[in-house]
Amino acid sequence: MIPLIPPRSDPDEPVFSVCGSDGASIRCEICGAVDEIDADEMPSMAGYGEDTYVRCTRCGSVETTDPVFGWSAKPATWPPRSEHDHP
Repeated sequence: MIPLIPPRSDPDEPVFSVCGSDGASIRCEICGAVDEIDADEMPSMAGYGEDTYVRCTRCGSVETTDPVFGWSAKPATWPPRSEHDHP
């Protein structure tokens, strides 16, 4: 059985970082995936500004920003639990 890596204890630590010799790639710091992301922005539900998100398509970790709450990170548990590991 692969031990679970708990989510980071510091919620201010970014999930994604720039990588590559030219800095053009994005790496998920949770699972190590490179350039496996979904990203989008949309008009904010607050009525002004933009809400944005970046999500790792491999592990599901997310970073979001919005004008009301600011930046937040939601790292996924990695590696994921298999079905037989669930109680």
